Amino acid sequence: MKGYEVRKKYMVIYLCLIAVGAYCVISRWLTVIDPKIRLLPGFLLSHISNFTLCMMVLLIFGFIAILFGAKLKIVTIAALLIAVLGIVYECFLPFLNTSDIWDAVFGTAGTAVAYIYLVMLKRNGLVANVTLDETEEVIFIKKKGE
Repeated sequence: MKGYEVRKKYMVIYLCLIAVGAYCVISRWLTVIDPKIRLLPGFLLSHISNFTLCMMVLLIFGFIAILFGAKLKIVTIAALLIAVLGIVYECFLPFLNTSDIWDAVFGTAGTAVAYIYLVMLKRNGLVANVTLDETEEVIFIKKKGE
């Protein structure tokens, strides 16, 4: 199995995206507990949970998959699946939820933010892991060829 390490710059971006997601969730929860506390504008507060949920699910799944050597195709399929299911649920399945196009838009935006990061990570942010066995093979080949 081929594994990767993340360059420091891309790890910082990943952690910042996770922090933004946590801030958005905390902002929403604080408003539910005490309506006087508003860390974000009202329009954003009513839709931010969809943005955060879609972004965090794709970020965590995609990050782990890419680190373990998955192709970008799998992450793309996951992103499309998350976006399409969010749109279908928000627009056409009104049980446990009221139909709201803005929730679908925010969910798709969260998916897009995570997907853009994951594409950048896959293209520029990875360093291949060299295991001990591979290192020994390289040394053996160099000695044999000398």
